[in-house]
Amino acid sequence: MLQKPEIFIEYWINNLGRALNKVSDKKLHKYGITSSQAAVLYQLWSKEGLTQKEIQESLNLTAASVSGHVETLLSKELIYRQQDNEDYRCKRLYLTEKGKELRMCSLETIREIEDALSVGFSEEEKVIFTIWLKKVYNNIKAINT
Repeated sequence: MLQKPEIFIEYWINNLGRALNKVSDKKLHKYGITSSQAAVLYQLWSKEGLTQKEIQESLNLTAASVSGHVETLLSKELIYRQQDNEDYRCKRLYLTEKGKELRMCSLETIREIEDALSVGFSEEEKVIFTIWLKKVYNNIKAINT
């Protein structure tokens, strides 16, 4: 007998991911960015001067995905590229003033979503759930190596 997909963790994680991206994209639309583009910006808000490769590894994305996001962010004048002073083959990414200004708005949006996601959870449950999500993420990463 074929089992229903609803009994599998993967089913719920996939649905959750799609739903979360849809909500995030809708909320970030007013700032002219998507959740995927915001993920790249978050990396640069944490540490400017990263390479595309560093962002790719940090976000666990393909080179093509990061390249597309970077090109879009460049065209929107939210970031710029600059050649590394020590290694001329390397180009680093930096935020423009316009890109820096989006930080607080985007973080506010994330807090709104985070609050909505955690309705009905105690602080302890949120901590435990986050630990479980990290375990699942590390398990998935282990499959890919």
